[in-house]
Amino acid sequence: MSDDIKNILGMIDMPKEGILSISVVDNEFFKTVLFMMPAGQYLSPHTSTMPATVAVAKGLADFTLGEDVHEVKPGDYFFMPPNFNHAIKAKEDFVFLLTLRKG
Repeated sequence: MSDDIKNILGMIDMPKEGILSISVVDNEFFKTVLFMMPAGQYLSPHTSTMPATVAVAKGLADFTLGEDVHEVKPGDYFFMPPNFNHAIKAKEDFVFLLTLRKG
């Protein structure tokens, strides 16, 4: 089990442009992905068929949840139900952990 422990902060490798994602866990129960977005990067509105949580690790971003825009920062954590519209605009270099629950 100790081989499954990962250091999320050690996995950060901020791209100069675009969005970089690294799979952290992918099993029959969960899929967890570390996302890195440089300042100014935008992820357009989209949905997921799975419920998800987001944990912000670094930077500031405007995170659109449904119709509401929230400025999120390190330490913020929230839940998104399935098929919930969301989008992200990185105000600074931005890193977050997305966990999707399968099944």
